[in-house]
Amino acid sequence: MSTNNTTPITDDPIANSVKFAVFLAFQIPSIITSSIIVIYIIVTPAFRSKEQNHSICVLLSFNFLQLISDIPLAIHFFHLNIVQPATSVHCILWTWLDFTLNTSSVQLMAWISIERHLFIFSWNLMRRVSRLQRWFIHFAPLIICSVWCSIFYFFTIIASPMCANTWIFYRLLCGLPCYLTTNWGYYDLIFNIIMPVLFILIANVALVIRVVKQKLSRVRPTRVDWHRQRKMAFQLARNDLLPVRSDNGFQYIHIHFILLHVYVAINDLIIHLQINAYFHRFLNPALTLTYHRRFIYCKNVKFFKKKHFEPLLNIRIIVWQLIGTNHHRKTVVLGEYFFELNEVYRKTPPPMRTYQSSERTEIVLNINALPFHYGMK
Repeated sequence: MSTNNTTPITDDPIANSVKFAVFLAFQIPSIITSSIIVIYIIVTPAFRSKEQNHSICVLLSFNFLQLISDIPLAIHFFHLNIVQPATSVHCILWTWLDFTLNTSSVQLMAWISIERHLFIFSWNLMRRVSRLQRWFIHFAPLIICSVWCSIFYFFTIIASPMCANTWIFYRLLCGLPCYLTTNWGYYDLIFNIIMPVLFILIANVALVIRVVKQKLSRVRPTRVDWHRQRKMAFQLARNDLLPVRSDNGFQYIHIHFILLHVYVAINDLIIHLQINAYFHRFLNPALTLTYHRRFIYCKNVKFFKKKHFEPLLNIRIIVWQLIGTNHHRKTVVLGEYFFELNEVYRKTPPPMRTYQSSERTEIVLNINALPFHYGMK
């Protein structure tokens, strides 16, 4: 149910022109950066195979979808100072898309903040559970965060059995949906917005405290690289605080909108805060580049070849041994070791005890000639 309102309650045309120029200036490099990240994810199976990267991939997918669908509609509005096409169907679909992508991104960020505790501090516990339990713990929250918001906003915005929407074509997002003034607005505020943001804050503060406490502790687990985990924790906290700052003001005004039922004045404030939230979508690809350094220092990016997206550092160590006389020599590989960005993988356990210790053992370093430079030209 919806009605149209063509009353010219317009925003400042000069302010919209400035917003159009600023959004367009951020939109182009953000789409280019996101495209590079998406192509890297597609052509790099090793990146997709790691469980800790699955949530990041889903979050980047939502961010990229918003960059190419939701934000261009806002830029088009700032350019024309009116929603085009000025129809109820367009307003319903735009509002549903915007609310779904924004809320899903916040909920995904909340789950990423919680999941990082499992990967850093409960690594042994995750290995002891069954494969089905591990799959459920890892993928069930991702599926719920990705699907739940679209279903909820389909019911409250598109179906809208509780009230009739009044759309204002001279406002960003055609104004706001009417369900915010009902009990469904309270539910949306508490469970879909406030609780995920609180989880983000609590989880990241706890993560930093646990990492610092473990750093200061004298007894450290030998199987965890705490230097790497500490850096990852601080980078994740930095990335999470940006959407929290963007959405906290939205929630504060959202509370007043529900309690006071003042549509026009509060609508202006929410629209300004919605614009602030858009900037997080612009900056998210750049923050991802700083979090994963392998995206940086790449030559000839325009070709997008798979070899250009190899890891930043890839060293293979082969431990081998010569056995036999000069006429009947045999080379036996004792073990292979791979080093990739401070991560060590052992491919073949070296059976050292089966060979004479008097034989000479050599180590061969094969550093791949990759088109990357670590911190220098």
